[in-house]
Amino acid sequence: MNKKIKKYVIPAIAATIIGGGATSSAFVFASTKDKPVEQQEMSDKQESAALAKKAKLTEAESKKIALEKVPGTVKDVELEDEDGTVVYGVEVQAKDGSKQDVKIDAQTGKIVKVESDDEEENGNEENDGEENDKQEQAALAKKAKLTEAESKKIALEKVPGTVKDVELEDEDGTVVYGVEVQAKDGSKQDVKIDAQTGKIVKVESDDEDKNENDKE
Repeated sequence: MNKKIKKYVIPAIAATIIGGGATSSAFVFASTKDKPVEQQEMSDKQESAALAKKAKLTEAESKKIALEKVPGTVKDVELEDEDGTVVYGVEVQAKDGSKQDVKIDAQTGKIVKVESDDEEENGNEENDGEENDKQEQAALAKKAKLTEAESKKIALEKVPGTVKDVELEDEDGTVVYGVEVQAKDGSKQDVKIDAQTGKIVKVESDDEDKNENDKE
């Protein structure tokens, strides 16, 4: 009788162990699910630690140096690799309200450079504006049948002189070449030419436009 019981009990124990193993595996899988994020955080910490080992200046010393250069309030301090040189990037809000980024050599304490965050933002906005202009010109160029050279020729036949500038424009839904011509009498004329048909849409005097704007 006891032998029979043992036969049934042993498989049951084995099943429990196997089931427990499956549960354990599931737990391990769940716990390692978010590992890439943790690894990223760890690599950032390791990078900061590696830079900190090369730094001779303390964070407090870097703040002091930055504030001597740009009086104001320190907003942020970070160790950075600036073209192979370990620097403290100290962001200071100056007394005039502008934001200045003071780069200080973390070994010598020498100020590497001072950048205005406002100038960087404006620079990025200008670059974005230039990029948008290029894209707009490329889109208009696809709709144009006339070449730039042909538009110049048509404009000079209408207004003899010297071409100063040529630009594709959207004139009330029509793609036109805006050809700026300095006429022989010295006046500046803006000749609008349909970029598909070559027809002159209108001729405007830049001097007249300026006078109208001055009146306004």
